[in-house]
Amino acid sequence: MYVIRTDKLKNRIYITLGAIETGEGEKLVAGIKAETAALTPGFACVSDITRFAVLDPREAVWADQALKSLADAGMTRAVRVTGQKVEYRETREKYGYTVGLAETMEDADRILDRP
Repeated sequence: MYVIRTDKLKNRIYITLGAIETGEGEKLVAGIKAETAALTPGFACVSDITRFAVLDPREAVWADQALKSLADAGMTRAVRVTGQKVEYRETREKYGYTVGLAETMEDADRILDRP
């Protein structure tokens, strides 16, 4: 299960990941590519991974494809929502964008709303 939505005013994509079943990974990557086409390069991503699980180990390969497609489309910042209290700090991922962690979606939005 996953949900993808965009906010064109904030130039942001929101991805909520649940239990990913067989065949869903490829659809997720295609959905990300379709949704990011409406955003401007330099966009940010909020991904809620609080309920994320891969039910079929063969589906794990899509995770890297999803991250690469976001970077290729122009994502420069990401915040992952973990559902756990965390101290915010950013690190650089292998595809060149920065990523941080947040407890809630609201926290992630506040982080990204700051310059």
